[in-house]
Amino acid sequence: MGWMQKLYETYENCQSLVGVKEGELPPLMPIYHTIQQAHVEAVIDTNGCWRPGRAKVLADKKDRATLIPCTEQSSVRTSGPVPHPLFDGLKYIAGDYGNYRDPKSSHYAEYIEQLSAWCGSPYVHPKVRAILEYLKKGTLMADLIRDNILYREESGRLPESWDGKKEDTPPIFKVCSKDQADAFVRFWVVPADGSEDLQSRPWEDETVWKSFIDYQNSLQTDRGYCYVLGKEMPVSSFSPKYIRRPGDGAKLISANDDSSFTYRGRFETPSQAFCVGRETTEKAHNALKWLIPRQAYVNGDQIILSWRTDGSKAIDPCEGALDLLFDLEPDPPPVTTGEEFAARFTKAMAGYGGNLKGWEDMCVIGLDSATPGRLSVFYYREMQAKDLFTRVKSWHDTCSWELYGFPETAWKSGEKTRPMPFRGAPSPKSIVKAAYGSRADDKLMKSAVQRLLPCIVDGAPLPEDLMLCAARRASNPEAMDKGEYRMTLGVACALIRKYRNDRINHKQIKDETYREVWTMALNPEENDRSYLFGRALAYAQQIESYSLGLSETSRSTNAERVQAAFSQHPAKTWKTLYHQLLPYLQKLGDRGKRYREELDEVISRIPVSEFSNAPLSEIYLLGYACQMQKFHEEKQENIRKKMEAAESSTKGEENK
Repeated sequence: MGWMQKLYETYENCQSLVGVKEGELPPLMPIYHTIQQAHVEAVIDTNGCWRPGRAKVLADKKDRATLIPCTEQSSVRTSGPVPHPLFDGLKYIAGDYGNYRDPKSSHYAEYIEQLSAWCGSPYVHPKVRAILEYLKKGTLMADLIRDNILYREESGRLPESWDGKKEDTPPIFKVCSKDQADAFVRFWVVPADGSEDLQSRPWEDETVWKSFIDYQNSLQTDRGYCYVLGKEMPVSSFSPKYIRRPGDGAKLISANDDSSFTYRGRFETPSQAFCVGRETTEKAHNALKWLIPRQAYVNGDQIILSWRTDGSKAIDPCEGALDLLFDLEPDPPPVTTGEEFAARFTKAMAGYGGNLKGWEDMCVIGLDSATPGRLSVFYYREMQAKDLFTRVKSWHDTCSWELYGFPETAWKSGEKTRPMPFRGAPSPKSIVKAAYGSRADDKLMKSAVQRLLPCIVDGAPLPEDLMLCAARRASNPEAMDKGEYRMTLGVACALIRKYRNDRINHKQIKDETYREVWTMALNPEENDRSYLFGRALAYAQQIESYSLGLSETSRSTNAERVQAAFSQHPAKTWKTLYHQLLPYLQKLGDRGKRYREELDEVISRIPVSEFSNAPLSEIYLLGYACQMQKFHEEKQENIRKKMEAAESSTKGEENK
């Protein structure tokens, strides 16, 4: 339960942020409170009198989130008649609910009894008392009908749904998905004398929060030993819901095995297995609910959250280099080349690492659904922020390649952006897509991400099967479009490079002694058989595509078509491929002479004994990708020189 203690510490360190809104993100909630979506906002005064004409339907979704007090039971209620202490649905708070719906479904009596108990305590708040005084009159639904908030037909019936024209739909049916009598209502409480009160909204009033917290603390009598804080205090028998998102019913702690095979035969009561203080669990869960939408890596139902216990921004180990740069530099200028990206990424990482003092605590937790109602912790680590930064930086140094893609943060925010080149590590999602395709199901995606997390955070060895799957897909360019193949090849090369270099060095975290044998740059001196065959394949690809480009023909090359067979039977396939290449070499003439000479030099370096049909290792992809990158750089350099020559020529003409 170290994760719960760290979350508790985080809440304690961030007390000053309780209730503070940051854009559309949910605030850090006070304890004994939860957030509900309200549908209707009514207005009363401090004397408990209705203010006609001021109630409204909350049409804007952003305005519906309402912080409400909740009891231990109401925070986890399902279909049982357990009212919230202050704001709730009409069936709980409307005394005249039985005039319009089945009186048996009304829980008004339970609600009034609970609210009266709060108002009868020393901790009552004037606004809460005003709400009680008004609701005791039992006229809420009649008042809402009079103000045209609830829709009533001419016959006097209150319909459950709207059957008329869509354009004539009353606002209440637009916000209530089912019956309008299920509407959730919150109250403004304005001064009765008409003076202005900036704290008219009880759900935003800190004094109302404190009033309920003090009241709840005064009620707690079930005391026990809190296993998290190690002291005796009021304990909780319920665990909060809505952890990952609103409506999420999965809980992290549960003990309801009180029949049949009770507690697996080991315990007689839940507290013998685990016991946690109510304030402890409230603060820990509230901190978790606050952190997840702010900075968690979300992969379907799977959550991977890294956070610092002082509440400041933590580095996300699951982000690729592109998204990490956008995270470290909130508004980065456009990137035009991989080299430019690499330089800026290094600078941004150095800036982040330089701001770390070395003693900050850092935690990483992974959550996933065990069953629809239960949440499991599949990964948890505590370390200093400096250590995590070192490991994440090592991952990005050793698993990087020339890649091309969109920043996911831009997609989430809806910003239009263009794909950009970058030199860095791919994200776990990109790795899974490269290994299993973009149609990999959620279960496979979550399982693969779960296996990759220890590689980044703990420096664990990269799974060989994942690397081989990506290499196998990258050997079949005909099975995907050019954009997907480009990304798949880059990710496969990043994984091959890391896997091979880690094995040579017998370590996964880069330090001063780490030796990089397989680099991102072309190594003309490398004599590995697979590497040389890969370079030969790149020459075949370049010669044919160059010739097709001159004739303005667009189609896949023979090298692309036979690449899968080439990787399995290189000597036999190369013979066929070379014969298919000869017409293109003849067509290029002197323009292809340089390529032919260099290709012959590469082939001649493969020993006769190794020029066989033995399958190539995945290293051939490094030779292929590096050689193709070299051709691309030469092309870019030639374009640059031509542009400079044209520019200087234009200036010369102007000077004449």
